[in-house]
Amino acid sequence: MHNGRVSLIGSLSILTMVAAGCSGSTHASGGGGTSGSGGELASGGAIGSGGRSASGGASGSGGVIGAGGTRATGGATVTGGSTGAGGLVGTPNVTIDLSTQYQTIEGFGFFGAQDDWWGNASDLWSDAWGTQVITDLGLTMWRSEYYSEEANQDANWVKQKPVVQGFKKIADANRVPLKFILTVWTAPSSMKCTVDSVQAGQSPCAPNPDGLKNGGTLDPSKYAAYAAWLGQGIKNYADAGVDLYAISPQNEPMFVEPYNSCVYDIDPTKLNAYSRMIEAVAPLVKQAYPNVKIFGTENMLGLEGQQWFYSAKMDSAAWANFDVLAYHGYQDGVAPTASSQLATYWNYVRTNWAVPHSKSSWMTETSGYTDVWADTNGARTLGFAIYAALSYGQASAWVWWQGSELGGAPSEYVLMGGMQNIGKRYYVSKNFYRYIRPGAKMVKVTTSDANLFVVAFTHPTMNAVTVVAINNATQDKSLVLGGAGVPSTFTAYRTSATENCVSVGSVANGSITLKADSITTLVNGNVVE
Repeated sequence: MHNGRVSLIGSLSILTMVAAGCSGSTHASGGGGTSGSGGELASGGAIGSGGRSASGGASGSGGVIGAGGTRATGGATVTGGSTGAGGLVGTPNVTIDLSTQYQTIEGFGFFGAQDDWWGNASDLWSDAWGTQVITDLGLTMWRSEYYSEEANQDANWVKQKPVVQGFKKIADANRVPLKFILTVWTAPSSMKCTVDSVQAGQSPCAPNPDGLKNGGTLDPSKYAAYAAWLGQGIKNYADAGVDLYAISPQNEPMFVEPYNSCVYDIDPTKLNAYSRMIEAVAPLVKQAYPNVKIFGTENMLGLEGQQWFYSAKMDSAAWANFDVLAYHGYQDGVAPTASSQLATYWNYVRTNWAVPHSKSSWMTETSGYTDVWADTNGARTLGFAIYAALSYGQASAWVWWQGSELGGAPSEYVLMGGMQNIGKRYYVSKNFYRYIRPGAKMVKVTTSDANLFVVAFTHPTMNAVTVVAINNATQDKSLVLGGAGVPSTFTAYRTSATENCVSVGSVANGSITLKADSITTLVNGNVVE
């Protein structure tokens, strides 16, 4: 996770670029870069890590430094099963173009169980908690770690299996199409060697002295064995009655960490290059499990949103073996205007990596937000971050870091403290998770008010239109929606410093008030499967 420390091992030119916050976009702004983390870099480049701590909770923080500026466009929406916009009052300040559609939503979610994986097995699951996060929060994507069956690990499959089956049971009972995704933090220790010995071409390479932890890299001679091990993880889920949706072969491949970690070089000419591993391993996994998606690199958005890291170095063979581009995203609390650094990074990865290679984009880890609404890194800022991923990155999935932890009020790296401590970040997430369902399509939104940040969605099979509007102003705003086919009425749900995703009741287009400094979700149609 992110403790704010930057550790660099790389060329002076890359260090200088990152420190200056350079990117390929014309929307550069002050400070630049993303925040760092513990550990050291495995290869040239910069900044810190996400991931998880081996004991005592996750860490995380940082983000990108934004800038002010005005914003011309926002996110999207299209029709649902709703009526024309009769009876509008005033000139529309937000226009929804239902004919222009973008990404299809795959899910919103978090990592882990009711308590940390290193906790007691009896604390990891309860049906009441599972029902809470699936039916109330709106969980539709769940991420977990695939552990090697070795000593000194937070969990193993025996410990994880009841949680997986519990999620499956509750999701099925509520007809929720929950997607299960799996990330690897490290290859088994028997398959790992030191980076230096692999890059030197030693045969056999020297075993990583710290086994699963403190980096090391995959022995290239073990690519087939590694693919088989990944296949066993997929089979574990299948045997438990779950079709795994996607797997990431490596979490944050740049960073040496004291917990489970394994590193791969950015440079494709290196013998431990990430791209080499993907080109060798992914086809073998796909041969056995063709319907399981491969996602990665799970590097920092602030790095992949520049021109010097993994995405920029991969050749066509590596790109062909990815189904989904996944990033770990953190931000600093600046409103995500079109010229902000956060918007710049998301626009960069979308236009340079996702669109040219016809890949969808996911945000698969973030944390570091508090439950204090107005903190720079508070719950309101979390809403900005989700908005930016959807609007500028056209992300089809958003996944928080640790979902729950027992033992009191949750830290800024945990979404909720079991069922006893549910705070503001939970409710901000609910404004998106619960009302934007898998299969919804984002459509084009244009706003004339620089203080309104709006995304909109249509769900063609559930006949729903959902609009999420953030009012960043210090005064109430009237919202008038324009556009052919926009519904005339909505049910509104609002989160603010004093409200927690409360139902505001039915509102008519033309008479919608967005409270100052609030997030309002407008729903027309069905959002319950």
